[in-house]
Order: sequence, then structure tokens, then C-alpha cells
Amino acid sequence: MTAINKFIFITLIVSISTVNIFAQRDNHVIMVIIDGARYSETLGDPLLRYVPHMNQLSQQGVVVDAMLNDSITFTNRAIPAIWCGSWSTPQNTFVNGVANQYATVPTLWEYFRKNRGVDSTHAMYIMKMLTTPWIQSFYNGYGPEYWPWYVLQGTTDLDVWQNAKSKLQTYHPELTVIYLSDVDSSPARGWSAYTQSIMIADSIVGMIWDFVQSDPVYQNTTTLLVTNDHGRHLDNIQDGFKSHGDNCFGCQHVMFLGVGLGMPKGVHTSTRRSIIDITPTIGSLLNFPTPYATGKTIMEIMTSVNSETLDKVSSNMIHLEQNYPNPFNPNTIIRFSLPKTAYVTLKIYNTLGQEVVQLVDQELLAGTYKNEWNASRFASGVYYYRLTAGNFISTKKLLLIK
Repeated sequence: MTAINKFIFITLIVSISTVNIFAQRDNHVIMVIIDGARYSETLGDPLLRYVPHMNQLSQQGVVVDAMLNDSITFTNRAIPAIWCGSWSTPQNTFVNGVANQYATVPTLWEYFRKNRGVDSTHAMYIMKMLTTPWIQSFYNGYGPEYWPWYVLQGTTDLDVWQNAKSKLQTYHPELTVIYLSDVDSSPARGWSAYTQSIMIADSIVGMIWDFVQSDPVYQNTTTLLVTNDHGRHLDNIQDGFKSHGDNCFGCQHVMFLGVGLGMPKGVHTSTRRSIIDITPTIGSLLNFPTPYATGKTIMEIMTSVNSETLDKVSSNMIHLEQNYPNPFNPNTIIRFSLPKTAYVTLKIYNTLGQEVVQLVDQELLAGTYKNEWNASRFASGVYYYRLTAGNFISTKKLLLIK
């Protein structure tokens, strides 16, 4: 206990005598974690009503449409999974008499600092004031000497951004994680509070990117990643957006947006990915190893992949096309292609997440397939079609107008 308290004190209270922020022009990653935002109110909203800034950034960057929390959809497990790149179980402990937990494998900050041999001004974790923030690992060869600088100030997400901006301007850390938690607590106050908190988080993402573009150190050297740890129940499951914690698709489906250095422009990828793939991906972006992570680098979003590799990836990818015509009345065609034999389902959903039609449910050989949906008995409106084939999931929207 005494050792843990000592390590936290050393890590949180950092004294810096001199800083030369222009000494080296290096690559940077800023990751924003928006706790508890449901995909249907973020990048999965057909109208993108609550995330106009992220919508604009998605046109400049890449979106992983099938990013999932594929295990435990509670914050106390999902956040460490993002940190560590694995679903290793955190260890419970007490800090100053208060229950807490620490990671049992190294985190992305520990990997980064050990590899670079730099102090904590180069690797920050920024959030609102918490008396007992979850802590990093004590893993042999890593541990407290490689923990990030915890910046714990303020009571709202906007406070977090102001504090983050100050630290970014002063120290220009190469690796920064900004944790925005207001969305997760807002549903208890109702739908308006929930959507308003998402809009605030979205505006903060916009301000971060504007800052990056105007800063002489970060400009043209920075990758901005935006994700979240879990979603929320779909509207027809339990109490819908007000809570989370099971394995319904609403709780599992999360967003992932990448823009800036190393990211392609205007790309959506439908390859199924997990939140544990984020830390290895950051390792690839900043060129440090993540040996104890079980996730994999999201190679399909990296522009540094050479053209030969991209050709191989493309030839082995499942492809779901946009339905045609769209809008339609009452018939539309949905095409998809398979590089190899797979068990496939193709289903239509309404905006409540309810399945309304199953078009395909069988094993198919490699090839291109065409399926027609006759929606004559359905009301006008937005619908979604989802293709699953093995670990691949892709969802697209269609519009029925009568």
C-alpha cells in the first residue's frame, strides 16, 4: 500500500526545470476517449446530428465502421483494455483507503516511455479531477518509472480540454490520451442531457484538431484518434440509452476515427476490429513495440503500408456495396463479394435496431452475390443492412421513400 501511494505521488507531481519544446520534430499521437457514447448517436447516426465536427474530420481521415468492445462493456474493464491492448483482468487494490485497480500488463504509456527513454512530460493522461484514478501496471521491467503524467484537473469535459490545451502548448508530448467522461454520466439526466454532452465532446474534438493544425510542433506531425470504451443498450433492449453492460450490439459497437499523419483520407473500412487493437496501432504509428498486447495493428488504415501489401489486403477483403438504387421504392439490390467460403448473414434493421428481414443465412462459396429486397410492406424511412461473414461485419444505411 505504501509503495503504491508513493508511486502515484511521484507520477502525479512532476517538477520540470527546463523544457525545449522545439528541440526535435517528432511524430505525435493524441487519442480522445469519449466514455459511453452510443454509436447510433455518433458516427452511426445517418444524419450525424450530434457530431458535426467528427463528421467533417471523417471526410479528411478514416473511420472503422466495425470497431467493437468484444468482451466486457463496463468502463472499469474497457478503459484498461484500450490502454493495454488486451483483456487482461485488472487487479483490485486500495489507495489511501479507497478501492482502486491497477493494470496487470504494461500500458501504452509504459511501452512508449521505456522504448524512448523519456520522462513523463512526453506521455500524458489528461482527465477531470479524480481522487483515485485507475493506475498503470507494476509489470516486471515496466511499472511506475514508465507511467504517464496524470493531469487531473477540473470537473467537466470542457475543463479537461482547457487543461489539455495548456499542457500540449507547454510540453508538446508525443503521446497524449484525453479522457472525456461526461457522456457516460449524462443519461441519468435524460435524452437532452445525453445528446448535449455528446455535442460538447464533439466540439472538443474539433477544437483539438484546430489546435493541432495551428501549432508549429503538432502541425503535419500528428495523428488524432477518437474512440470510446463501450456503447449503450439499443432502444429496444432494457432501458435503452440510459445504461449499458451486456453484449447487445448497442453496447459493443463503438466508434473509431483517425485523422492526420499516417491516416488515409475519406476512407471507411468495414473489417471487424476490437478496442484492444488500438494500443498496437499507436505503437505502429509511433514506432514502439507492444509485446504483451494481444490486439493487432489496424493495418488497413495505415497509409504507410506499401502498395503491394495493400493490393494483397484488397484482394482478400470481403466487400459490401452500397445498395442500388438508393433512395428506392420498393425494390433495391444489395451486392457483396467473398474472397473465400464463409458462413454469411445479411439482415435488414430498422432505426430501433430491430431485425425486420433476413435475406441471407447460409454458407457461401467465394464469389459475388446479388440480393434484392422488396420493401413494399414497410413504411418509408431509414433502414440498415448488415453483412456478417466470419469476423467481418459491415453495416450500411438505405432509404425507402414511398
